Formats: sequence, C-alpha cells, structure tokens
Amino acid sequence: DFNGNGVVSLAEIDKYVVENYPLLNHKPALMRCYKCSMERRDEFVHRREFKKMILNLFYFNKLFYVFDECDGDDRRIDLPEFKHMLHMLKAHVGDESAEFSKIDKNGGGIILFDEFCHYICSKAAPPSLTDFADDGLDRSQYDGTGQVLAMASHQRHAHW
Repeated sequence: DFNGNGVVSLAEIDKYVVENYPLLNHKPALMRCYKCSMERRDEFVHRREFKKMILNLFYFNKLFYVFDECDGDDRRIDLPEFKHMLHMLKAHVGDESAEFSKIDKNGGGIILFDEFCHYICSKAAPPSLTDFADDGLDRSQYDGTGQVLAMASHQRHAHW
C-alpha cells in the first residue's frame, strides 16, 4: 500500500513483486491472484483480503510454473502439450482429448492460463485453500475469465 489508503491496486501489487520478489513476477499469475483476491468490484484488494492475496500469489505462481513448463512459447497449451502436462503431473484421466475439450471452454483448440487455473483448482486445490483459490465455479462472476475468453475468441477469428 504505497500511498497508505488501505487498499492495493494491481499496479501496486506488480511494483512490489517486481522490486522485492522477482521470482514471483509472472504477469498471468499476478493477474489471476489479483482477480481472485478481490471480493468487491472496486478494482482494489482491501486489507481484509490481504491474506487471501498472499496465498493466491504463491498458489497461482505454482500453477504458472506448471503451465509454463508445458507450454511451448505462446502462453497457450494445445492437445500435445496438455498430454505432456498430464504425464508431468502424473495425472490419469480417461480420455485425454475429451478432458482437453472440457477445459477449452471456447472451443479454440487451446487452453489459456485462466482456463487451466479453473481446471486445476476444480480438480486439485488443496483443502486449506478452498476458500482462497478459485474452484472453477466462478462464484464471484468477476474473475476476468469471461473477458479473457472473449478476447481469445476475437483474436482467433481475426486471423481467419
């Protein structure tokens, strides 16, 4: 809270992480942390949400690490990369292609980081974080996933 007003913005979170914890400086994880930590729709994380924000910061950075390890270089996971991720996580699902399709909400043939987070949180969020991490149900209706999917769909169609 650089200006002492009792709330932190995304810019303040980003500045603090960049300057003090560069190992946690992954923009998609910071954005997911920020969106999932806000309980109000005022674009700020309030003091009472701070613990949630810290837990989300570490949790979504761990998820980003897994995502980044499986992703080629475009911040998207395609089906072969998804199969690699399942192998890396030692996760067993019946039909890998069907599971991929469940995650790929907009049918674009790729999994975005937000979709990946929804999936992992709904399948494997640690019990101690169930109140703090997004479980894929999007209860807040304000975590940004809809906007990200709309943008990805728009960009995909723009290239055709």
